[in-house]
Amino acid sequence: MTITKKIHFIGIGGTAMAALAVAFKRAGFIVTGSDSGNIFPPMSTHLKKNGIKYGLGFKEKNLGQPNEVVLGNAHVSNLNPEIAMAKKRGLPIIHFPRLIEKYLIKKNSVVVAGTYGKTTITAMAAWLLEKAGKNPNYMLGGIPIDLENGARLIKSDWSVTEGDEYPAASPWDSAPKFKYYHPKFLILTSAEWDHMDVYKTKESYLEVFRKLVASVPENGLIVAKAGGENLAGVLKGAKCKIIYYSNQKLENRNQDEKLYYISGVEVIGDKTKFIVKKRLSAKINNHPRSVATERPLLEKEGMTTTVGEFETKLLGEFNLENWCAAVALAIELRIPLKKIQAGVKSFSGVKRRLEIRGVKKGVTIIDDFAHNPAKARQSVLALRRHFPKNKIYVIFEPNRGGRSEKCLSGYNKVFAGITKVFISKLTEYPPKKGVKDVSGKELVKYLKKTHGGVTYEPETKELINKLKKIAKSGDVIAFLGSRNFGGVLERLLSS
Repeated sequence: MTITKKIHFIGIGGTAMAALAVAFKRAGFIVTGSDSGNIFPPMSTHLKKNGIKYGLGFKEKNLGQPNEVVLGNAHVSNLNPEIAMAKKRGLPIIHFPRLIEKYLIKKNSVVVAGTYGKTTITAMAAWLLEKAGKNPNYMLGGIPIDLENGARLIKSDWSVTEGDEYPAASPWDSAPKFKYYHPKFLILTSAEWDHMDVYKTKESYLEVFRKLVASVPENGLIVAKAGGENLAGVLKGAKCKIIYYSNQKLENRNQDEKLYYISGVEVIGDKTKFIVKKRLSAKINNHPRSVATERPLLEKEGMTTTVGEFETKLLGEFNLENWCAAVALAIELRIPLKKIQAGVKSFSGVKRRLEIRGVKKGVTIIDDFAHNPAKARQSVLALRRHFPKNKIYVIFEPNRGGRSEKCLSGYNKVFAGITKVFISKLTEYPPKKGVKDVSGKELVKYLKKTHGGVTYEPETKELINKLKKIAKSGDVIAFLGSRNFGGVLERLLSS
């Protein structure tokens, strides 16, 4: 692999961009960067820890003398002086999905796509391959606690990549990011209409997933969520083998489908034990020779076999489903069961994915990246499962895709069972043609149709005072969103 010695990242504060910058520095590149405004933890501290300098505000002087310029922010315009200068100098400008395609994607490319669960499953799959000695390249939109960085660039035949459907670099390239990742092995969680600011119709959203499925080669594999939103139609164009995963057995599924599912769940404090089982398809069971090759590792139970027993530190039923997807892939790749079990047990998760940041005076404070209706729904279910007798206070800020007027109906009963929901001050976005965003007050008004105890609190100081007043020992405060909430979480932890 030819190393470009100097590389400049425009928009370096993004979760994926910061991780890539660190990965390229560790691979031997000289890395610089810039962003439009302040960069917040954990990415600011992550960049500083790894010795990467960046400029705040886009300025010509930030550019230096790179060999290549990476465009990360999907909304950076031609008016950006760094882009203008790069073009004037004739420097190659590449958006980060193409950068990943060029340096990180390998012949055994594992891609994780879908409306939710991508980041965590990507980290899980990368960790299991790491524990199996595959030493994969990887990239995900978060910081995996065990792997220390959200991306890695080394010599390998394997890569594991989070496949986002958001445009690669508007307005230059409207293709979804995952177009550039060329999966041989695809994990597909769902195709629930999202990013309504970009995909104005459900059909336009589903079409990019159909193309992704059709791109998987005949000798590849798709691991799909059984009953995943809109997947039945999306998967019709697949040329390769498809297996399914679920958090339950699903007796009503097509008996010709090979299904991995979760059973025997036991929550013991902060750990969860579970069993993964596999229902062999009727077609496989009619061919004893095929079954015989699989049975030495498995306990036969009629048409169902036990894959193995596992233990995880992660919270939430949806994380058991995520594990089912990663374990199913690992079994299909013939990774030894004991290595998979050890990997599941040792995996600590991803920062800002139901991450317990601390306990202060008996109050558990949780940080989570859930920033739209689908993600918030899954996080709330996990919180209610693990804290069934506790009062739970949620502070929520949706990103742009989660505050479009079109997505409001997706919030119906999302926060059911939560003691009180605070909508904090919403980060401002520049106007976007054809997109109508709701304000914080308007979101509260809509949420009140199906929820009690919803409050708009845009003032940071007042929000902190209210939380301190109402939260008692044994309660839970959960921050759901992709921003930093004005530092409220950190101030609660330090106070």
